[in-house]
Amino acid sequence: MAAQRVFPLSCVVQQYAWGKMGSNSEVARLLASSDPLAQISEDRPYAELWMGTHPRGDAKILDNRISQKTLGQWIADNQDSLGSKVKDTFNGKLPFLFKVLSVETALSIQAHPNKELAEKLHLQAPQHYPDANHKPEMAIALTPFQGLCGFRPVEEIVTFLTKVPEFQFLIGDNAAAQLKQSLSQDSEAVTSALRSCFSHLMKSEKKVVVEQLNLLVKRISQQVAAGNNMEDICGELLQQLHQQYPGDIGCFAIYFLNLLTLKPGEAMFLEANVPHAYLKGGTWLCH
Repeated sequence: MAAQRVFPLSCVVQQYAWGKMGSNSEVARLLASSDPLAQISEDRPYAELWMGTHPRGDAKILDNRISQKTLGQWIADNQDSLGSKVKDTFNGKLPFLFKVLSVETALSIQAHPNKELAEKLHLQAPQHYPDANHKPEMAIALTPFQGLCGFRPVEEIVTFLTKVPEFQFLIGDNAAAQLKQSLSQDSEAVTSALRSCFSHLMKSEKKVVVEQLNLLVKRISQQVAAGNNMEDICGELLQQLHQQYPGDIGCFAIYFLNLLTLKPGEAMFLEANVPHAYLKGGTWLCH
């Protein structure tokens, strides 16, 4: 008898604090639509739905005709189902994790390792890095979606340094001047100057960051109250992030990273080592 190739799965839900609450979450609604017995708690976040074989979220098989209990076990016993190329390249394992994300508050800024570094980290600390695969990501908006992805063109960052004195204060005059000078130099000089500026920001003293962020938020609030548009310095987003994470240094990262707003069906691709943060909305994610 041919192996059963289509069967229902019970996928893992992750209830991270940044997820949308209860039935407002796309994850919760998908869970309820696939399982009539699922009970959705309106006071709990439903952040991610995992569809795959990840060690921390192997999907369960809901078919008692199949001897294997999880998707990972089934693939291990039916490696040809992956196709010869994937089977041979990834040692008979599913090389991706398919997710749905439902984001209420911004996620932390992160960058995923490339394949070589992922394998090294997995060998060194498998408890922290259970997956040896690299994680380039494709995010496809399920609802209106907003995220930060990759560094802005240097010209834009330089403009923000001019328009946002609080930002320049944290970067420092020398690093800011180096970045401005790099505009007329080669890509290596640009990379070096950008690294210096970003390092200065991330190494700023907490007290100084809080002071400058409070000054910026106050200035934006006063200008908005006076009827002025502050979107040239991402005023609304800055206030939103500060409300979610008061005093957090990541609020200033919006002046370094590209801000992308996606309509349902639009997508963005993130290579390994690209800094990014998802801000709000629902998305399909494969990595």
